[in-house]
Amino acid sequence: MQAATLVLRWLYGLFYTYVGASWFVHKLIGKPWVTPPEPPLAKAITDAFAASGVVDPLIAATCLVGGVLLLVRRTAPLGIAILAPLVSGIFLFHVFLTGGWAWGTIHLGLLVVLGWLHRSAFRPLWSYGAAAAN
Repeated sequence: MQAATLVLRWLYGLFYTYVGASWFVHKLIGKPWVTPPEPPLAKAITDAFAASGVVDPLIAATCLVGGVLLLVRRTAPLGIAILAPLVSGIFLFHVFLTGGWAWGTIHLGLLVVLGWLHRSAFRPLWSYGAAAAN
């Protein structure tokens, strides 16, 4: 089971590290980030995000930092926590705007599995009040 956890953590971490790093590399060399064709509603929101000049770098930095943190066992729970809002947004984007529910569900499902496998690291979050009462 530990080998499967390691492989899943590394694949997920490498994917997000690659996505974040490649966005920054594309920005540095001046080549546009290639996106697949999207439905009009999805295209409108991604164009608005890109036009803001803030959201795309924030997403790329979150992917890069969260992915790198997943590559190290000790920091994997922090990587999961950092990627959770982003992956939830990816899930909602694909379910409601692109109709590609499978892609969003795979991202969210793998993150939930990683969270479950590292659940002992998150236990203090749910028992904080009980620890303070002792």
